[in-house]
Amino acid sequence: MVMAEKKVRLNPRTLNYEEIEVGSYGYLRVIAVVVSAVVLFILYLWIYAGRLGGEMPKTAVLRKQNADWLAAAGALNARLGEYDRTLEALRGRDDKIYRSIFGMDEIPSSVRTGSLAGRHRYDAIEPHALRLLSERADAMLNKAYVQSKSYDELEKVAARIEDMASCIPALAPLNTDPKTYRLSSPFGYRSDPIYGFLKGHTGMDFACPPGNPVHATGDGVVEAVRSQFFGYGNIVVIDHGFGYKTRYAHLSRIEAVEGQKVRRGEIIAYTGNSGRTTGPHLHYEVIFRKDFVNPAAYMDLTLSPEEYAALTNIDK
Repeated sequence: MVMAEKKVRLNPRTLNYEEIEVGSYGYLRVIAVVVSAVVLFILYLWIYAGRLGGEMPKTAVLRKQNADWLAAAGALNARLGEYDRTLEALRGRDDKIYRSIFGMDEIPSSVRTGSLAGRHRYDAIEPHALRLLSERADAMLNKAYVQSKSYDELEKVAARIEDMASCIPALAPLNTDPKTYRLSSPFGYRSDPIYGFLKGHTGMDFACPPGNPVHATGDGVVEAVRSQFFGYGNIVVIDHGFGYKTRYAHLSRIEAVEGQKVRRGEIIAYTGNSGRTTGPHLHYEVIFRKDFVNPAAYMDLTLSPEEYAALTNIDK
């Protein structure tokens, strides 16, 4: 038998305190409230921890926000890819066309793909996707900067386009009168005249008596004057700028000196038989951007002696 508990309560009518008995139903009500709360809490855990894959509501919201951010980052990365392909197309035209036209060397890929940022700049950036975007954006910024500087260089060189026309080695190194020379060996592979094996010939050979005037084939600066007992013998090398150089070998007497500025048609030396030869001749080379090219592509050997003399200003 559950004993009733006595409590004192104010009677609002009589304004007196009266004793009342409280049965056990009050405790049961409290117990029912506690049990209900526990049941609701268990239901809450079952819904969010079970049905939502073990995630609490806040975690689920954060996961959705993260998924949305990753999707936006992916879209941004795709746009960066389009911009990068555009920069790559500009690089190709710059190196293969624009810089080649003006005889300028290609910009090394290590310079174009370098980063403006410090080596450890990205270490503190989280998450990983944001770090990759930052690195890619900086790399593209560097590419754009290098490309801009390249265009600045091209603009300066283009301003000298008239100079370029006179610097290209477009003249034959000897008078084109066919009575004064014989083309003894063209550019390309040939049988070596001394050893007999097949070997690349880096220039053109003009067989002629010693003492024929040798003319600079374009405006430039004398880069080297050398005398060798073997090999090329006595040589003159002229740097014409715009990627072009010319070499004149097996000379007898040399008129030019290192550092001298020469004009197209100016006499720089005389033909001879110095170095390793089988007879007197002029060996003439055209070097473009460090590669030997066929001199025949730059000269017209069909010019009459009078036309050649006019181009070299011999009679003026």
